[in-house]
Amino acid sequence: MKKFFIYFFTFLFICFILPALLTKSEMNALSETSQEENKQADEEVIEPYTYNQYGTIKLLHTDTNEVEEVPLDMYLCHVVSAEMPVDFETEALKAQAIVARTYTIYKIKNKKHDNADICDDSNCCQAWISKEDRLARWDGDKEAKWNKIETCVKETQGKIITYNNEPINAFFHSNSGGKTELPVDVWGGR
Repeated sequence: MKKFFIYFFTFLFICFILPALLTKSEMNALSETSQEENKQADEEVIEPYTYNQYGTIKLLHTDTNEVEEVPLDMYLCHVVSAEMPVDFETEALKAQAIVARTYTIYKIKNKKHDNADICDDSNCCQAWISKEDRLARWDGDKEAKWNKIETCVKETQGKIITYNNEPINAFFHSNSGGKTELPVDVWGGR
């Protein structure tokens, strides 16, 4: 009977206790490594992004037929606030900023307007609203809402969606009702 208990406890030690002890030491080593990586990431200084040739865009205001030069990220704040409710989650607003930036740069590279890069008509290009008009339509802490939009655009600076190193024609929509169509079936082209 004594041999049975010795074999039984040896079996338990080998099958359960030894792996638990080894796993704990590996977890501690992984934890130390990830803490070092996080410390290095915290020490990195993020430089402001510059767009070079896309620093400003020429925006056509369709109601007045005037063209205004606007910094790209400021333009995107107006687009994001026009395209998506500010009370949506921050990550959704960031995704909208990336898609809108991609679409804008695509439009700049594939001009539709002779005297402008893009217009403020959602039926032609993408939705845009002035800050004054947007603030007038919001309830509550309007400046905090605008700051949320600005933060989402700033935190995605320089990010666009590409295919073969070129910006895609980033179509987007708010709600599809559970179904979508191919872009060629809606807008034509390829």
